[in-house]
Amino acid sequence: MLGLMSGTSLDGIDAALVDVAARDRTLDVSLVAWTEEPWPPALREWIRGWSDPGATVAPGDLSAASMAVGELFADVAGRAADAAGVPLSSIDLVASHGQTIHHHVDAGGRALATLQVGEPAVIAERTGRTVVADFRPRDIAAGGQGAPLVSFVDALMFAEEGRTVAALNLGGMANVTIVPAGAPFEAMAFDTGPGNSLIDGLARHLLGEPLDRHGAAAAAGRPCRELVDELLDDAYFRRPPPKSTGRELFGDAAVKRLVTAGRGRGLSDPDVLATATELTARSVADAIARWAPAWPSVIHLSGGGTANPALMKTLERALERATPPGLVAPRLQTVDEAGLPGSAKEAVCFAILGHEALHGRPNSLPGCTGARHPSVLGAIWPGANYLEVLASVLPSGPTPQRIDRIVLARSSEGERRGVLA
Repeated sequence: MLGLMSGTSLDGIDAALVDVAARDRTLDVSLVAWTEEPWPPALREWIRGWSDPGATVAPGDLSAASMAVGELFADVAGRAADAAGVPLSSIDLVASHGQTIHHHVDAGGRALATLQVGEPAVIAERTGRTVVADFRPRDIAAGGQGAPLVSFVDALMFAEEGRTVAALNLGGMANVTIVPAGAPFEAMAFDTGPGNSLIDGLARHLLGEPLDRHGAAAAAGRPCRELVDELLDDAYFRRPPPKSTGRELFGDAAVKRLVTAGRGRGLSDPDVLATATELTARSVADAIARWAPAWPSVIHLSGGGTANPALMKTLERALERATPPGLVAPRLQTVDEAGLPGSAKEAVCFAILGHEALHGRPNSLPGCTGARHPSVLGAIWPGANYLEVLASVLPSGPTPQRIDRIVLARSSEGERRGVLA
């Protein structure tokens, strides 16, 4: 099956081709190949503009964009299969997260609605494959945040019997999953706040670049800790989990406010970027220290922020300061060390979520999203192979009501990157 993912940073569309096999209550997952394609600039900017809280979008533009993004995702799926040397007709399922346009959370922190574009019907029509998409609304209907959904995979893949661990994704937003020792179904997860969103927005605004490459500008500046303290006083950071956020709170409007505040304090452009970097790192460390039920021994890192050395160094220092007395700062390691390429992680996760949805098994954790109960997230758009796929998943005997563990098969570097690089 093939997972498709594009996050709030809009830095690319990830496609991951995976084999999934069930073994009693365990899923064995093998990454066959993966790729990342950039967004067409005009379409990317069109969509980014809609993330502003005050944006007005004509229904015609919104529906046209959803169809256009669906065409783009279908093309990415086809090219990923071709590059891997795998016939598209042999892929059972395409699982697509879509592209989030708006995530509506009220002033009290309750998620009311969410909207992703990337019409699944177009993907099913163009590829001929059965598609699972639209994962978030069912969780919101069950009283949850509709996020972070990858926590289901984090908990079942990274859980350890003898120690608490965490998984931190530094995408456009940052989200963390805390997995207590030996208790993956008691995991908690939430969005800590901005990941790369403010840093990337400032890079576009101040440097004329899509991002602060290698964190060079931030490394050349000095953070204004007084301003960081003021920003951390925002109600979102003080709100207990479950919680989720997006560009509605940490998007372009927040970037403009940060630039204005920095200018008012006489900060240089590198200082402003260093301040945003410090804010991201401290918001993550403070959130773990404040809300985690147990201090993690290791944090598995993924997302574009891991490629920013300035952010990684700042995060390490922030976690050291936040570590409770008598405990040791968590060891930071990328998910690559566990055999999962960081750039492929979320696409792999949605392939797994799609697999579970197709089998009618809950693929959410209430402790992570705040829902009243686990749900089967994702709607199904039948492809030309639907009856064949349906026949393969209908049980011929007793079937587990849920999976308890996800085991990732380690791949060689050539298999992981060479096929689709």
